[in-house]
Amino acid sequence: MRLGLFLAAFVGLAGASHISGAATSISTDTTWAAVGTLEDGISPYCGGGTIPMPEWVGRADGQVNINGNTLTFASTSPIPNHSFTVDLKGLLPDGSGRVVGKDGKKREFYVTLAPGSGPRPFYLTYSYSACRRVYTPTT
Repeated sequence: MRLGLFLAAFVGLAGASHISGAATSISTDTTWAAVGTLEDGISPYCGGGTIPMPEWVGRADGQVNINGNTLTFASTSPIPNHSFTVDLKGLLPDGSGRVVGKDGKKREFYVTLAPGSGPRPFYLTYSYSACRRVYTPTT
């Protein structure tokens, strides 16, 4: 009985260390220039909405920095400030998935990444709007 419990615990720990290793390999520390724009062009009424969303209209130039499990977009564009930070711990081992963040007004937004690591496009949507921004590497 004790041997069976020992083996079960050992196998469980081995599996947990494998999962933990996968989670830390989601991203590598990297930085790149990017621009954020509306996915389907410029419209303050994304998806047929009726309330203008001025924060969505402008182009957002800036820099993406992935450090460990944190992605930060630091905007260099004039007002409004499009900067944000999200925790990437919820991504799949291949680097893909959707993570949740909150803006300065405590509204949820979602960042969606395709599989991979390093410079690649990603998408941002808000819980209150049908607008979708794509952040594309510029270098």
